[in-house]
Amino acid sequence: MKIVRAAGGPVRVKDLGVELGLEVEVKGRLEPLRGKLSKLAGRGWLCKLPDGRVQITP
Repeated sequence: MKIVRAAGGPVRVKDLGVELGLEVEVKGRLEPLRGKLSKLAGRGWLCKLPDGRVQITP
């Protein structure tokens, strides 16, 4: 949440993975993160955009 808030706009999941220190080049490493972001979007904390990026819900 801090990373998305600090970005000030929509952020790609890959960029979040890099900031968190995940191995983004390894296939499947971002899927758990993507799932967590989907849960936060379902709870209304984040807004998922059609292109896959996420942002803080206005």
